[in-house]
Order: sequence, then C-alpha cells, then structure tokens
Amino acid sequence: RSQEGKLNVLGAFGEIYATGYPASHPEMQLVLRMEASPGEVGQTKELKIVLIDADGQPLPGVLVEGRFPVSPPKRPGHKSMMETILRLVGVTFPKEGDYTFDIMINGESKAAIPLSIISRPRSEEG
Repeated sequence: RSQEGKLNVLGAFGEIYATGYPASHPEMQLVLRMEASPGEVGQTKELKIVLIDADGQPLPGVLVEGRFPVSPPKRPGHKSMMETILRLVGVTFPKEGDYTFDIMINGESKAAIPLSIISRPRSEEG
C-alpha cells in the first residue's frame, strides 16, 4: 500500500507451472476487496476461504477462517469498501488441474477465484 492508501499489485497470475506433484508454491498473496451496504455497518461477518480442486472437492484444511467487523464507509450513505491481503505460504496442490479459491461470507459463497496448475515439460538435454 502506498502512503495514500492505494493498493498496488505487481505480478498478478492465474497459473502456476509445476514439474511434479504434489506441487507446493512457496508464497502467494490473495487480495480481496469486499463491499457492504450502509445497513451492514457495525455487523461482524464470518470469512472462510477454502481451496477446491478440479473435481469440486475441498482440499484438506481451511486456508483462512475468521471474523471481521464492517467498517463505516468513507462517505456517508455509500458502500463500505474493505480490503485484505492474505499471505499464503507453502500451499500444496496434489495434482494438475483447475483449482478455485472459494470465498464465503457468513457461509454463503460470494466469489470464486480460479487458479490453474499446469505441468511444465522438462527440457531435454543433449
């Protein structure tokens, strides 16, 4: 974030190349921008993020689970905008395919962020 509060994202990606499985990615950031109506200000929301594989099955373990308060909007009468940056370290993908970060608020799916894990061919030597 800049001093003015602007979020600057560098290196956004939707694919990870792997040479073998299970594949572990050392570190990535998941950036979420959430909005809430003026009537939700002051409420506490439950956030849950799970990683779903290509077969529609959640990978073992919840990536993130927690609660957050809905803060007042910067301008009265407008929607509240809340951002969070989640640092994910050592996420393991058991096989090649399309995965989805399922973002749930109060048990309801609000967004699905796709991520493809693709096999990178090993270069031939010779």
